[in-house]
Amino acid sequence: MALRIFLFLLLSQFTPTFAQTKSVPAEFHTDALRTGANEYQFWSGYSPTSIMWIGKTEARRLFMAGAGWHRVLLAGNSLAWKFTVDVVPAILVSQPTIVVSQSANCFGPLVSESVIDFGGKDLGPCAHPGRRTTYGWGLEPVGFNFNFRRRHRFQPVVGINGGLAIFRRDVPISNSNSFNFTFSLRGGMQIFTSESRSVTIGYRFHHISNANTGNPFNPGIDSNFIYAGYSFHR
Repeated sequence: MALRIFLFLLLSQFTPTFAQTKSVPAEFHTDALRTGANEYQFWSGYSPTSIMWIGKTEARRLFMAGAGWHRVLLAGNSLAWKFTVDVVPAILVSQPTIVVSQSANCFGPLVSESVIDFGGKDLGPCAHPGRRTTYGWGLEPVGFNFNFRRRHRFQPVVGINGGLAIFRRDVPISNSNSFNFTFSLRGGMQIFTSESRSVTIGYRFHHISNANTGNPFNPGIDSNFIYAGYSFHR
């Protein structure tokens, strides 16, 4: 479901881009990222699984959609330095679970518990693997982007940001925490379709962690997050 939502949003972001591309000359230049300029971006992205680096949980899927304000702090001949703030109203984490019957004969009420991973373990006669999605929202109040070749149509961009995420239940496992911190490193390409419109396609290494505020767990989630954004420049 999250993948379908991501593909729909991705296509909707590119629709106006394709319509405008025909009128863009080959030698295209822009001054949208001048010092003091503002950028307003809508973005969404998806990670089909989680990796184990800082975080220790496996098989988590992550979908996020948000909007951001970017301010150009300093612009030179070829580099623009931007301060970023992002609001993330939709964060969906799909977590593997073990569904267990509470009765001895395996026909009673079912209880779902999230796990770090299944690990090929024998779940017993009254349990089976499952999956559930947990909703959350977040804020990324501090971030920085660096655009290279800032006057050109195709601009490589790298960045970093940090923030927080609040979920309806503990993430990534039970007895961890519903309040988490977030951190990401990103890189991609920002493509200007006109002097005041652009599309960004990129990758984030995205980390979710409760910073040892859980009781007693802090396994964390690391995601290979692919995202796309559409920007208005003023």
